Amino acid sequence: MTWEQFRQLPQHPAYRYEYRDGIAELSPLLRRYHGLLSLADGAVRGGSAPAGIELRTVNDRAWVWLPELFANAFAGTAPFSLLEPTLRLEASRECIARTLAGEYGQLVEAASFTAMEAGVPCGAIVITLLQAGDLEAFDDPRWGEPPPDNALESHWGRPHVTWIFTAPSAARYGVATALLARAAAALVGLGYTELASTFLLGNDPSLLWHWRNGFRLLSYVGSPRQR
Repeated sequence: MTWEQFRQLPQHPAYRYEYRDGIAELSPLLRRYHGLLSLADGAVRGGSAPAGIELRTVNDRAWVWLPELFANAFAGTAPFSLLEPTLRLEASRECIARTLAGEYGQLVEAASFTAMEAGVPCGAIVITLLQAGDLEAFDDPRWGEPPPDNALESHWGRPHVTWIFTAPSAARYGVATALLARAAAALVGLGYTELASTFLLGNDPSLLWHWRNGFRLLSYVGSPRQR
């Protein structure tokens, strides 16, 4: 590839573009942005499940098939889109395994749901608890202190949308919003007043989805305005 050809490539903000000795190199820029949703006054609107969609609390059987749904849902989203299908499925299994192991915070099973259509899984939302703090002050939202044994009963920490995804065939029908609304209602019942979420730079569909569903988008931790 020539330098002129490289300069004409359409560039996406989620990737770093470099040119060395006639070779173009693209690498993902995993910059995280955070959003915060108030759970007061029915903040999530229009969240009823579409016709034919049943929402269920995540159970032990769901964790078995979630990785395959995860892999299909993120096949077109960086960084999973950079992996060939077998490796993408392995990465999906690892993400789910880490979630169950508590690496992304304590799992809130009562607020985690799957969406089913004719008995076939088509979406999921997984909520965990992170330590409460300033989301604009750190770039990795993983929790840094273990939760107490009575975390939910004492309303410890802040709920976080660790994963939310739908099958490509179920996208843009309101399934994700229905899952969010159900999770929000469950969190209100547990005594929580806000819900955090995280998405990557360049994932415009996720950005718009968060904005449309009432999340307040927070400043990027690496912004010079933070200094």
